[in-house]
Amino acid sequence: MKKYILCKKVWACKDGGFTLMEILVAVLILTILITMAVPMYERTVEKSRLAEVSTLLKRISESKLRTMDSQNITNYYTSAFGMDELDITVPSSDDFYYGLYPESYSNAVCARRLRGDNAGTVFLYLGEAAPDYCYTGGKGTAICTEYLSSGRRLFCQNASGKSTCESYGLDSYTTGSCQ
Repeated sequence: MKKYILCKKVWACKDGGFTLMEILVAVLILTILITMAVPMYERTVEKSRLAEVSTLLKRISESKLRTMDSQNITNYYTSAFGMDELDITVPSSDDFYYGLYPESYSNAVCARRLRGDNAGTVFLYLGEAAPDYCYTGGKGTAICTEYLSSGRRLFCQNASGKSTCESYGLDSYTTGSCQ
């Protein structure tokens, strides 16, 4: 005597496994989702790195100005003191190089992206040094115009012709090298 099972749902009555068409549709959907998610993830990671760099550059700038005050220095030069003499600890990083003497901006600080798609991008932080620079020698520069109009203190320079600043949501300015 044969028993017949009446199925209410067709998919529950299959003998097992998936058809090739079902697997292909699932793979296609996953591929589309991954293709959309990976670039968004990478942009989010880079923006978080920018926030980290901005915060650290602000702390380095404040420490540099305190050290300059304690040594009675008005304009920083490369042999005045180094990172190891600041009153903060700058964490070692494979992603960024931090410098106290950006070319053309003596009392500012900078960071240079060392690896990834945005390698070579330079970030300049004027901080409290901006008024000194912009009201004296830097009048008319694009950076001072932006600083005086909007108060911006963090600037970006594209890496060797790439549009890397745009990936951080920043306009590109000529900031010089980060020494």
